[in-house]
Formats: sequence, structure tokens, C-alpha cells
Amino acid sequence: MAFLLALGHRLGIAARELYADPATVDAAQASACNEMMISVFSQAWATDDRAVAGYPDADFLSILVGKADAGNARGLLQNAVVSAQRYRDAS
Repeated sequence: MAFLLALGHRLGIAARELYADPATVDAAQASACNEMMISVFSQAWATDDRAVAGYPDADFLSILVGKADAGNARGLLQNAVVSAQRYRDAS
């Protein structure tokens, strides 16, 4: 669960950084970050509440990559995954 929460947090930070300069906001990337965050936090919720259906573990990363690719945000996802992994490893 800690990994999912850290991943969602890092995607949120990435989205916030996209809006740092309103003149250069990439709306597609920001939307992709939002869609990925929804998926991540839904998955975390499903992990904690058996009454909530989540994605099958084997499909979850592919779903995130698909959402990232839809907004040209694969690099943002990669950075978030690496950061969340480092957080989990340090905990």
C-alpha cells in the first residue's frame, strides 16, 4: 500500500509542476497524470477494502502505461515509479 500511496503522491507532484507556468501547461500530460492518480488511488482503495474491485495485479502497470502514453507522460510515470520505489525501499 505504501508504494501505491507514494506513487499517487508523486504523480500529483508531477501534475502540480506542469501547472507551475500557466503559459506552458501541457494539458494532455496534466490530464494523463490525473487519470493515473485516479487509477493508483482506486487500486490502493481496493487493496484496503475487499468490497472494492481493483485491477488485476498483472494488468495494473499496463493500464498506467496506457494512460501515460495517451498524454505523452510516460517519463512522468517513470519518474514517479522510481521515486515511489525509493521511498518504499527506504521505509
